Parts: sequence; structure tokens; C-alpha cells
Amino acid sequence: MVSKDLGFILKRFNFRETSVITTLYLHNYGKIRGILKGFYTPKKEFSSSLNVFSLNEFIFYPKHSEIWLVSGVDSIREYPALRSNIAKARVAGLFANIVDKVMQLQDPNKQVFALIQRCFDLIDINNESTILYIFLIKFLTFSGFKPEFGNCLNCKATLRYERLFSVARGGFICKSCSGADKDLLLISKQAWRSLTYIQDTDFPLVQRLNISPKCQDEIFYILKEFIAYHFEFDLASYIKNRNLSLTASKVRV
Repeated sequence: MVSKDLGFILKRFNFRETSVITTLYLHNYGKIRGILKGFYTPKKEFSSSLNVFSLNEFIFYPKHSEIWLVSGVDSIREYPALRSNIAKARVAGLFANIVDKVMQLQDPNKQVFALIQRCFDLIDINNESTILYIFLIKFLTFSGFKPEFGNCLNCKATLRYERLFSVARGGFICKSCSGADKDLLLISKQAWRSLTYIQDTDFPLVQRLNISPKCQDEIFYILKEFIAYHFEFDLASYIKNRNLSLTASKVRV
């Protein structure tokens, strides 16, 4: 049965001489892999240039197999800055790669789709730095891997001053409960407040957050360590030549 849906192109590569295989994130179907047979031949069904990060409308045939046949595609929106600006392209590439890494095939999540759309819109016309942290924190929350920023993982007490983060357990530990954890990361109160604000605040308010370079440093380090531990995904390899020093205070308690 033929279906139609909006979707973002996360990845693409040529297959044989005339076809393309893509990884898409669709509004109603989630992540899929599709083959566009005859894409490099004059077919009116393929009116899109199929640029990575672009939003398109796809016509396809859902199957139980891993790769679906895509029979038509029309361009809805291009994001030129995400391909022409190196810094923006790297951040957009990180978004695409971590979605591909974490999300399972054919497991729809409309919150993740909306997040991709919102963040592509924002980094296309704004500085990409703050949008990077907004995307990562909200993506972890929407995809079911939400770190605990507001309460102690052990005693569930509301955190006020303690800012010790357990990478392995995925959340903060209060000082009273920290003795059982061998390896914790200490961050500033400002960085902790930024993490909780991003996690708890919706658009458009969250996009107005102004994070200092030092706080960005700490947040990136926390997220980098958490994602590397749980997903074996290296954020730093996608964000090169950043202005941040990628340092944070690491303590053993």
C-alpha cells in the first residue's frame, strides 16, 4: 500500500549508477531507509535535489523489510546555511548522526521529528551554539534516555546546591548520597541551572537562553561523557574547531 509523509534526509549515498539509498526521519513512520531507483534518470516523480538536511514529501511503499521503495519525492524546504556554513553543517550533521544512531527503524516519535524541524529552522538563521545544547538535551528526553537533572538519583530529594553528575547512572547525586559513586563530575550552579532550564522549558522561550562560554564548556563535557558512555558516540568528532575549550572540573568523591 502506497503512503505519503514528510521527512528529513539524514544521510544519502549513491547506489549503482542511477539510484540512491537514503536514511530518512519521517513524521508518521520515524526513521526509515529508502531506495530511490532511477533517481539519476529523467523521472518527474523525483523533483527534489535530495540534499542532506532538507525537508521533503515522500511517496513510498511501507514494508517489513529494512529498505523501503521510495517512488516519489518533492522538495518542501531547503536549509542552504546548513550546507554552506561549516560550523552549522557540523552541528546539523551531529543532529542527523545521533538521531540515526539512537532511534530504531520504523519507530515513530513525533516529538523527535518536531525537534529536528525546530532546530534546523533555528540554526539556519541563528548562531548554532545554544541550539546544539537544546537539541541534545531535548533529544535525550524525547527518545527515552532522559538524564535526571532535578532530583538526586538515590534519595529523590530536590537538588539545590549539589551538582555532582554520574555519567554511568545518568543524573545528579546529592552530597549525602555521593559516597557510593566512585566517579562523579562537578559542574557550576550556573551550568546546572542551564541544564534544568533547557530540559523543562518549551520553545520559543528556551531558544532565548543565553549561555556563557564557561557554562557551554561544562554542559558540552557532561553531554559528551554521557552520550559516549551510553551510546558509544563521540560528540567531539562532529564539532571540530569549536571556540569552547571542552574542559570541566572532574572530581572523585
